[in-house]
Amino acid sequence: MPVVGIPVTLLTERIGADLSPDVLIEKLQYLGCDVEGYATLRRFKCLRCGNIMEITETQDPPVRCRRCGVDYADHADERQDLGDDQVIRMELLAVRPDMFDPGGLARTMRGYLGESLGRRDYAVSGPVARVTVDPALDTDACPRPAIACAVVRGIALSDDIIKVVMNLQENLHWALGRDRKLASIGVYDLDRVCLPELTYRAVGPEELSFVPLGYDPEAADSRITPRRILEEHPKGTEYAGLLAAYQKYPLLADGEGEVLSMPPIINSEHTRVTDGTQNFFIDVTGSSRRLVGRTLNVLVTSLVELCPDITVEQVTIAYEGEELVTPDFTPQRVTLDVAATGRLVGIDLDAARLTELLQRMGHDVDSAAGTTLEVDVPAYRNDILHPRDLMEDAAIAFGYHNITPVLVPTMTVGGERPVEGVARVARQTLCGLGYLEVMTLQLTCAERAYDALRLERREDHAEVSHPISTEQTLLRPTLAPGLLDTLTANAHREYPQQIFEVGEVTELADTDTGAVERRRVAGAVIGEKMGVTEVRAAAEAVLREFGWSVRTVSADLPQFLPGRGAKIVATRDGDQREVGELGELHPEVLEAFKLRHPAAYFELDLTTLTGHR
Repeated sequence: MPVVGIPVTLLTERIGADLSPDVLIEKLQYLGCDVEGYATLRRFKCLRCGNIMEITETQDPPVRCRRCGVDYADHADERQDLGDDQVIRMELLAVRPDMFDPGGLARTMRGYLGESLGRRDYAVSGPVARVTVDPALDTDACPRPAIACAVVRGIALSDDIIKVVMNLQENLHWALGRDRKLASIGVYDLDRVCLPELTYRAVGPEELSFVPLGYDPEAADSRITPRRILEEHPKGTEYAGLLAAYQKYPLLADGEGEVLSMPPIINSEHTRVTDGTQNFFIDVTGSSRRLVGRTLNVLVTSLVELCPDITVEQVTIAYEGEELVTPDFTPQRVTLDVAATGRLVGIDLDAARLTELLQRMGHDVDSAAGTTLEVDVPAYRNDILHPRDLMEDAAIAFGYHNITPVLVPTMTVGGERPVEGVARVARQTLCGLGYLEVMTLQLTCAERAYDALRLERREDHAEVSHPISTEQTLLRPTLAPGLLDTLTANAHREYPQQIFEVGEVTELADTDTGAVERRRVAGAVIGEKMGVTEVRAAAEAVLREFGWSVRTVSADLPQFLPGRGAKIVATRDGDQREVGELGELHPEVLEAFKLRHPAAYFELDLTTLTGHR
């Protein structure tokens, strides 16, 4: 998990409670934060793009800006030393992006400490801008159709606030955006954006050019195309893989056609946020409307917590045939069973007590009586997907450290599954005969499972809907491909070789899952003097351990030499079952698996033999 440094001063000012350093760390740990402790960080500012970089006391000053790429060895005057700052270093709790910054973390702490109960309401004004979304963004050529936007006015920026906002943006890219793949954030100087009309559209790699963030707009060659950005700009080369499969690239532009950004790669230099910026235009783009909406809600509400005097205004998003207004702070309604919560957490709860616990975690409760509660979850909480998530919140508010540990009322002793007992006997038998056990992949392909073995392709195997490669397209119908591939991989080893595997094969069946697994054991031998005799002896030894005798019935099996293949019939007390096959492999099979010595093979169906799966 990434480690973030939360400025102590900003955090304690917004909590509004007098907490000693040790108590603050203790409370954060009770919330689930993995706190490393206090540290002093040295900060540097890139004067070209405004990026603020932090290093520990043992690290050397940065030699290059990660944001715009300026080399401080050649441009030492572009780096400013901002001095030291005390922070709390803690690992990011990936499921709680609303706690990634001092504002959001302080909001959670105030509730947990009982200083502010219930859901925080955020004032938001009606739409002041409109973004028209190009339908071409919802195609295979450029599949990034979702966008959510907001206007924020009255921000008083300081180096501390700038760093917090930058960190929050990058951490949201990591947690919700999956490193910008699913969502990316753009923050712009609103005074440089022409409102109210904006466009979010798809453009060709060479269709236009603009000055990306960090480039000198006065330089003759500063305007470059989207293709050149991916090839030359530091951020472009870092995230080029996100657009590698696209024929067109997303682009956000204002009413005068001035480019704001090329999501998810880089903003334009024209709309760069500076120390004097007081008003923001913010966008979040991605593939899912829900995800970009939640990401925007987290960012905007955290800004309000950091700077309470700011105002937030909505933006209309015009999709083809539909319009939405963002940010949307409408809470999510979840029904929660009081008794079920108490049972799961392991404490006695009534509706009133559960209501108090949920309010401490920032939720509103519509009713505090009855067997269920109607809970309003804040719009910035992305982690509440199920009532169980609210139960977890109740447990955190109560305190895991306050729950009395008790033993379960009944005890059971685990035992070996019958099929594993059967497999264990087969393993011990073959190991006693000098065979080495191998474990191979359950995924194979028709070329290996059928064609290489000279078998007709069947239809009763289970196929993989979206295989990772052409060699893993179906679940194996036989253990043979894996064993023979193992012999191929060990062709340089000393001969003779004897290997076996106990594992599952899969067949289609009329069951709830549409398939069944059967436990089998198979063995293979290879060497100048290895043949049918060796594999028959091994199969007979396995069957004998289960009280069966062996009878082989000659059969014309395509994977074996003519006259050297047979069906294996197990006999006991008048009961006869066909349980497998054995034989000496056909030369074409040896050639398909690149084997240069005679080889023999047997396979037994333990499920048919014992009835256990």
